Amino acid sequence: MHSESPMMIKKHSAMIQTNAKQLTLIQRKLVNYMILIAQKAGKKDIYKTTIMDIKKTCNIGSTENVDVKEQFRKLADIKIEFNYLNKDKNEVWQIMALISSTEIVNNTGIVEFEFSSKLLEKILNPSIYAPLNITLVSGLKSSYSIILYELLRDYLNSPSVPVMVIENFRNLLGINENEYKYFKDFKKRVLDVAVKEVNEKTDICCRFELIKEKGIRNKYSQIRFFVSQKTGDIIYEKTEDAKKEKADFSMDLFENSAVQENKPAVQIPENIMSEIPDSKKTETIIEIITAFLEKGPDYIIPNIKYSLKKSKDNFPAYLKQSLEEDYAKHEREVENKKKEKIVLKVQETAQKQKSRVEGDEILENIKTLPKNAYNKLRKSAIKELEKIDPKNPFIKRDVVIESKMIELYEKSRSSEYSPSDRD
Repeated sequence: MHSESPMMIKKHSAMIQTNAKQLTLIQRKLVNYMILIAQKAGKKDIYKTTIMDIKKTCNIGSTENVDVKEQFRKLADIKIEFNYLNKDKNEVWQIMALISSTEIVNNTGIVEFEFSSKLLEKILNPSIYAPLNITLVSGLKSSYSIILYELLRDYLNSPSVPVMVIENFRNLLGINENEYKYFKDFKKRVLDVAVKEVNEKTDICCRFELIKEKGIRNKYSQIRFFVSQKTGDIIYEKTEDAKKEKADFSMDLFENSAVQENKPAVQIPENIMSEIPDSKKTETIIEIITAFLEKGPDYIIPNIKYSLKKSKDNFPAYLKQSLEEDYAKHEREVENKKKEKIVLKVQETAQKQKSRVEGDEILENIKTLPKNAYNKLRKSAIKELEKIDPKNPFIKRDVVIESKMIELYEKSRSSEYSPSDRD
C-alpha cells in the first residue's frame, strides 16, 4: 500500500478515536511514523527504520537516543480502545497493544518493530480514514493539539462533527480524572491551547460551542466543533531548529492525486462556476456539484447561493447537504413566481401595445368611410354607450366613442359597415 504523498498516511478512524490516556506527545508522533513506514512498505512481518529518521521526521529534536528507546518500551505496554466515538458503525469494540515488539540494534541506530495481525490490517486497509501529513502533525507542540487535529481532520468532509459529551472528549484527549477538575482550567489550558495551535499550524481551522446541561444553569455538558479547510500556504515546523517552511495544501491534496487521474473530466457549466468565489473553487466543491449536474443550473445555483449565505464554517459539507435536501427550494419558488409575474407583465404590455396599434389602424380605416356610413357608425357607438351608462358624461368623449366605433366596426366588417360602403 502506498500513500499519495511521501509524508502522507491514511489513518484508520478507529485508531484516531481511541481512549489511550497513557500516550505522550512523542508517542503519538511515533505511532504516525510507524504507520507511514508500514503503508509505504506494504505487508511485512518486521519493519525497519533508524533512530535518526525517527527524530528527524517526528521533530523530536535533540532528545537522546535513550529517550527514544524509552518511548518504544512504553509503547509496547500501552493498550488502546478503538472506535471510541463509534464513527465506524461496522467496527466492533476492540482493545489491543499498539506494537507487538521493538528491537534496537546496538551501535547501529536501526530500529525494528512489528504490529499484531489485526492492527496491521487496520493500518494497511483502513475502511474509513483521515488523510494526515505527518510532517505537519510533527510540528505540533501539544498532544491535545494532535488529538484534536486528527479528530477534526477525520470529520472534515462529513456534514458535521458529532456533538460530544465533555467527559468523553476529556477521555479522548487522555486527561485523567484528577487533571483540570475545574472547567475554566480545562478550557484555558487544554481546549483553547489546542484550538489555537490547530488553527495556526495545520491545514484546517476550527472553533467550538459549549452546550449547557439542561436544568443546571452554569454547567457545560457537551461540546460541538466546527471545522473547515484552509487554502493556500501552511506554515509548519519541520526540524528541531524550528525553521519555517511552506507547503501548499489545496482543499483535497490528501484525498486525491492518483485516484483522480483515472477519473474522466467533467465540465461544469460556466454559469454555475461563476457563482462560486475563487477561494472556494476546490476539487471537493467540483466533485459535489458534479454529482448533481443532472438537476441543472436552476436547481444547483440557488443552493450554491443559499449555502454561501447560510454556512458559517464548513461550506463543502453544507453545500452537499443543501443539494441533497434542496434547502433553496422555497427561495427558488419565490424567485420563479417573481419571474412569472415579470413575464406576464411583459406579455400584457405587449398585448396592449399590439391592440393599440391595431386599433389605430382600424380607426384610420373608419375615417376613410363615406360620411353617411361614418356618421351611422358613430351614432350606433353612442347609442351602445348610453345603454351601458346613460348618465356618464365620459361617453361623449371622442376617445371613448372612437373605441366603441372600432369594436362595432370589427364585429360587422362583412355587413353594412364594411369597406363596400365606401362606394
